Amino acid sequence: MVSLFGFSMPTTTSLKLPDSLKATIAQVAAFEGKTSHALMVDTLQSAMEDALARQQFYTAGEAAYQETLRTNTIFAGADVKAYVMAHVTGGKPGRPLAAPLDEVHALIPKHD
Repeated sequence: MVSLFGFSMPTTTSLKLPDSLKATIAQVAAFEGKTSHALMVDTLQSAMEDALARQQFYTAGEAAYQETLRTNTIFAGADVKAYVMAHVTGGKPGRPLAAPLDEVHALIPKHD
């Protein structure tokens, strides 16, 4: 929901929590100097940020995998490591060259 002033207004959501979890939340919140509500909001926000990061990581990995299938090429691990290490130490290395997969290492098996 967006208010007349252009910022998001909180909405109320009910959660049914087991008594033991509710007690744990209260204990942790008190230790951290927060209300139970603030602790739950912070925890949910953090969990959603982690979930979105995992989704982005998976999406990027799947795209890279599909690109490997499409091109049937790979980068040698040692070349990539040398490239990254050179960047970390301030160098300006050339991009590693992609190498074709040989039939022994091909990702898509050939059918007879």
